[in-house]
Formats: sequence, structure tokens, C-alpha cells
Amino acid sequence: MKKILCLLIICLLVYIIYYFNHTDKINYLSIGDYLSVGIDSNGNTNYGYSYYLANFLKDKDILKSYNNDFSTSNTRIIDLKNKLEKNWTITQNGKTLSFKKCLREANLITLSVGTDDILNELTLSTVSVENLSNKEITTIVDKTIDELDSLFKELRKYAKEDIIFIGFYNPLEEETLTSERLYTYLISKTKELTKKYNIEYLDIYNLFKKNKDYIDNPTNIYPTTEAYQMIATKIIENYL
Repeated sequence: MKKILCLLIICLLVYIIYYFNHTDKINYLSIGDYLSVGIDSNGNTNYGYSYYLANFLKDKDILKSYNNDFSTSNTRIIDLKNKLEKNWTITQNGKTLSFKKCLREANLITLSVGTDDILNELTLSTVSVENLSNKEITTIVDKTIDELDSLFKELRKYAKEDIIFIGFYNPLEEETLTSERLYTYLISKTKELTKKYNIEYLDIYNLFKKNKDYIDNPTNIYPTTEAYQMIATKIIENYL
């Protein structure tokens, strides 16, 4: 009888410890480039989509932690992969945090990267965008996809839960049939790749295409506050 009572007490204690320590709240990690940082149309660091998303989670009382400090402007795919391989560390609230540890602990990750890669390739091209051949478009996109594949493979070694990839939009001042073909092919290939790694692809291309006010400064590629809010809203509507 005493053994049974002791066993019941132990089980009750285990349940109590689990109950008070278990939480369904979200550790949210935002990583990537200027979209993750929140560079606005004036080129200033402001509130990006992750800020609005984190506020939504906080208001719903389901946010445990939010970390945007692994995001940096002008980040290319290879830059992010190198930082992961070297296990980049940051200091937040007096604590040292490693990239890999944060990836392991995150319940939700949003990732934006690749736009700078595409624009760099277009800049290096010997012809203007409107004069790119289909072969040149394929070469530019396939190189970016190969680098994304390598990054996703490395990320999935540590990040085992939800990852949402923020899709591409056309930041070029003029839209042409050639740029349309380039981004259509890029988006199609990226969607195939995200499925391979069980990553969600948030498609924002047509939303930017239909709303020209989302990029209101012709001197840069950065979205407006309204665009960042839209991205956060679409994440909430589609995945939360």
C-alpha cells in the first residue's frame, strides 16, 4: 500500500512540475536580410514584418521570446550560411546567444534572403535586364537556387520546427517581360525547393505587383511600412 501511495505521489509531482514548466508559447526567430531587419523606403532601420508579427503573438499571449538580432542588411545567401557554419554569436540582454542554439530552440522561424543575390547577378551581367536571354535567366536563377539549397540543408540540421520563407517581389523600377520571366522562374524553383525541406513559401509577388505604393522610393528597393504590415498580416492569415 505504501509503495502504491509513494508511486502516486511521484506521478503527481512529475505532473505538477510538467504543468508549471510546460508552455505552448512560441520562441520566434527572424533571420535574413533587409526585410528581416526592417529597412524602410527611406533607407532607415524601422519596424519590419517580424516586429508586427511578434507584437501579434505578444498580444495573443503566445510569445515566449523574439529574436531579430541575427538579421543584417545586405545579407546574401552565402553570408547567412557562413554565419551558421561558424556558429555566429550575439549578445542580447547581457547573454551570449549562438546561432545554432537559437535555431534549435525556435518554434517559429521566418527567413528572407536571396534578393541581394539576384540583384548582384543582374549588376554583374554584361547586358541590361530587358536584354537577358532565357539561358542567362536560367543561369542566374539556378545559381541562386543552388545556394538556397545548400543553406536550407544546413538550417534543417538545427531547425526542426516551422520555417516560413518570405517570397520574392520585383524591386526593379521598371517591369518588363524579361523581368517577369526571371521572377516567375525564380519563384517556381524556390517553391519546389521549400517543399523539399518542408519550408512554407509566403508568396508576395503579386501583392507588390498590384500595389505600387509598397515601394514608393525609386532610389532604393526597400518597402514601405504598409508593405511590412502586409507581410506580417499574410503570415498570420496563412500560418497562425
